[in-house]
Amino acid sequence: MGIRNAFKQLLMQQCRRPSGWLGEYITFKMNRRHTQLTVWGLSHLSPKKDWTALDIGCGGGKTVFRLAALATDGHVFGIDASAKSVAVSRRTNRKAIRDGQVRISQASVSHLPFRDGIFDCVTAVETHYFWPDFAADLREVRRVLKPHGTFLLIAEVYRCEKFDARNQQWLRMLPMGYYSPAECNDFLTQAGFTDIGIDEESDEGWLCCVGHNPGPDEA
Repeated sequence: MGIRNAFKQLLMQQCRRPSGWLGEYITFKMNRRHTQLTVWGLSHLSPKKDWTALDIGCGGGKTVFRLAALATDGHVFGIDASAKSVAVSRRTNRKAIRDGQVRISQASVSHLPFRDGIFDCVTAVETHYFWPDFAADLREVRRVLKPHGTFLLIAEVYRCEKFDARNQQWLRMLPMGYYSPAECNDFLTQAGFTDIGIDEESDEGWLCCVGHNPGPDEA
């Protein structure tokens, strides 16, 4: 492996769980690089000002920042498995944290530190690739959603013929979940989500999946 490829692999490993000075660099890069993708993905939501929202794998904190701007009378939580990401995300959202609107903590998607049914919306931007058990973790996400709550998954590495060559470059450097839109739909269905919507931005190679937690009348 050449020096350039070795460095790329190191960067990809930092995407999985940022740490140290390089991890700090990666989180700031994520904030900038994912801007258009995140804005496009969030456009699939119909937010309310009093929402309580959670961003899983909050990274550098920009998605939390955007959710807080939408839920101005609500509360936004962010979690990340990386202590470095938590630190950077807290800096990105320091004013909203001081105001009591935002809270960031270190935690795993497999064991969300929240009681059942408290979130109107849960988002996951460029993070599900690294979840320990995608099927079980989706059920954990659904557990913390309110009845009729919304789950939003946004990704730019997913199984599709048009962008497979691009995506395979990343897969060669780091093992990660690589699912087609149909597979994502199946995973969401099996986890108990309903009213599932799958959208692709075919020019950019972006994927957005939306699922809803059924209410008691739908169970």
